[in-house]
Amino acid sequence: MKRFTITNNGYNVDEVNRFIDVVIKRLEKLNNENSLLQMKISSLEEELKKEKINEAKMAEAIMAAQSTSEKIKSLAREEARVIVDEARNNANSIVHEALVNAQKTENEASLLRKNIIVYKNRIKNIIKAQLELADELDKYDLD
Repeated sequence: MKRFTITNNGYNVDEVNRFIDVVIKRLEKLNNENSLLQMKISSLEEELKKEKINEAKMAEAIMAAQSTSEKIKSLAREEARVIVDEARNNANSIVHEALVNAQKTENEASLLRKNIIVYKNRIKNIIKAQLELADELDKYDLD
């Protein structure tokens, strides 16, 4: 605490005036600092609002990305299922066609075996008939 010199009329006016000047300068300095700090607080509050808005937008973007990701995964699974089903159907078709061709080939082979047996029997019969004819000719004496 400041103590002033006492004079006949009270306190020394010069000392009091100097002290008041010092107090005024300090108050002005504090007011200036306060104003600067208030401006800084306002600026930081604005930045904070912008950051909160950006944060909300980023959260929305993340949610949208997650939703899109889930949709893409779902579509990919569905497409994979369709491809697998088509592959199974194609494989079944190929197997069925192969079985039909195998059966057809087996039938053709069986028919060929029968034809060979028939032709073999015909040739045997022709040869047998020729032998019989040759035997008949032996009965005739050509001399």
